[in-house]
Amino acid sequence: MAGGTEGVKATGNQGYESVRDGPRQEVRSPEQVLLHFPVAGPTSRILAYGIDFFGIYLLVGLVFLFLFFATPFADWAARQFHAVPEETKRAAVHGGNESTALLYLFAVFVLVQIVIEWGYFVFWELSSGGRSPGKIALRLRVVRDGGSPITLREILLRNFLRAVDFLPANYLVGLITMVVSPEGKRLGDIAAGTVVVRMDRPAIAVPLVEEADDASGAFRFDRSQVAQLGRAERALLRQTLRRVEALPPETAAAVLARAVEVLRVRIGYGPVEPSEHLAFLHAMLRATRR
Repeated sequence: MAGGTEGVKATGNQGYESVRDGPRQEVRSPEQVLLHFPVAGPTSRILAYGIDFFGIYLLVGLVFLFLFFATPFADWAARQFHAVPEETKRAAVHGGNESTALLYLFAVFVLVQIVIEWGYFVFWELSSGGRSPGKIALRLRVVRDGGSPITLREILLRNFLRAVDFLPANYLVGLITMVVSPEGKRLGDIAAGTVVVRMDRPAIAVPLVEEADDASGAFRFDRSQVAQLGRAERALLRQTLRRVEALPPETAAAVLARAVEVLRVRIGYGPVEPSEHLAFLHAMLRATRR
């Protein structure tokens, strides 16, 4: 998963964590780093939908123009109208059939809008990994509960229920559900098991500073061990050393222990004392840079 705000916790399953700035979706990356993605609130989702709303109505207008000017529909409608006797036309204009015709026209418009809106979100979320143009602009993404990418099943289900969230008009049911839900979910999200998260830019990482040789000189790694470290392990090494200084002592100790355990098992190194975890990582960083 790209983006997001990195967080650190020693324990806990994937799920939701309530913090001061709102609930967060916890995701464990392939590097075994716990990531915290803030759950998107109603305001950001409404703004994102406003951008998508413009695109949807642009498509609706293009579809109606196509129906009337690029298909035989307009000619067929004109022939049917001219074939009606004049007295019937006058009765339709001056009688109660006028409101019925307008009602049918409105129903067709709403139906076309629902179909286009459903297809619009299905297409974008499927092709862009849970994002629509509005969500891209607001840095939002739809993910499954637990943080994994959404699949076609979740996309179809959450968008199928847009017809219910839209009731009685302008997504009133969906808005109420988002406000009531602790995770900001509308009915489609609840049924599909999805959540919309904010892909905030992570804070700028501090530069990596190597310890002196005497601080981590007790650890030596040969070339074969360093070769076992792939891109994921090297990323875990760098991210841990960048973030650990800013963490509370207990949390930092847990993060160091987790990172050391993953890396030492990867290269086949023996147990490392807790007091030497930081020196172990710095020695490994020096070895990878050599």
